[in-house]
Amino acid sequence: VFVAVCRGKVAEGLDFADAYGRAVIITGLPFPSVGDPHVIAKKDYQTAAARVDKNFALDGNTWYTLEAWRAANQAIGRVIRHKDDFGAIILCDDRFGVPSSEKYLSSWISPLLQKH
Repeated sequence: VFVAVCRGKVAEGLDFADAYGRAVIITGLPFPSVGDPHVIAKKDYQTAAARVDKNFALDGNTWYTLEAWRAANQAIGRVIRHKDDFGAIILCDDRFGVPSSEKYLSSWISPLLQKH
């Protein structure tokens, strides 16, 4: 058993292909720290830019939400590294099972979700 946190080196930087990783358990959406000065600055920038240019892709809150889902997808990807790989992905948060949230998961995993 190896335990790590999302957004850390293990969740986003190491390769656990094949027998090196057979399961990942995510117990919540890994939002960036709301009090982090970099996160605050990025949210403020995105919001200001979206106000000035309506074609700007993301406001601050949308960016913040997508960052959480990006981190979750990165952690999920530590287990399934190629088409012949396999493993269990256990998402322990009701937000993963909400139909409107499935659009944020990688396209290959959405059709495989089972809610228990």
